[in-house]
Amino acid sequence: MGKRSFLLIGAALLAVGAMPAGQARGAGGTPCTFDYDAVVSPGLSSSPSSGTIKTNGETGTITCSGPVDGKQPTGPGTFGVDARYGTKGGATCQSGGDGDGVLTFTIPTSSGAEHVTGHFTYTFGGLQNGLFSAQFEGDRMSGTAEATPQEGDCASRPVTKVHAKGKGTLS
Repeated sequence: MGKRSFLLIGAALLAVGAMPAGQARGAGGTPCTFDYDAVVSPGLSSSPSSGTIKTNGETGTITCSGPVDGKQPTGPGTFGVDARYGTKGGATCQSGGDGDGVLTFTIPTSSGAEHVTGHFTYTFGGLQNGLFSAQFEGDRMSGTAEATPQEGDCASRPVTKVHAKGKGTLS
């Protein structure tokens, strides 16, 4: 699965590395970058498991380089993920896995705060070079993310907290 196939986290997983400031604008889409810290519960290890990935609200940040629902952003906004991992038989640090979730963000615009909610699915690869890499597809945003373990190492302790950075195209 490798670096190209990780989440969201999201949006979600382990939503969740430094990404370029923008991405080429797709057909009618707006490029955005985001980053967040998330709690992974009960945690990823060498044993297959399923659980949740949560930011506990819009505690991350998002920047979009173009209109959000037709309105021009005036600065960065807040970003959050509430996701599940291991939805198809469990996920491990070695093989990765899959999941689904909801991303939310609020971004300031010239006409006031614009709130966006989107559902997504994702896949992620096993831990390689200290990163989980994911691809996510959603009804409002699709893209890629990388997550770095912040608590746990997959060998002696499950990964229970990650810092994720990603880029996506908002539709």
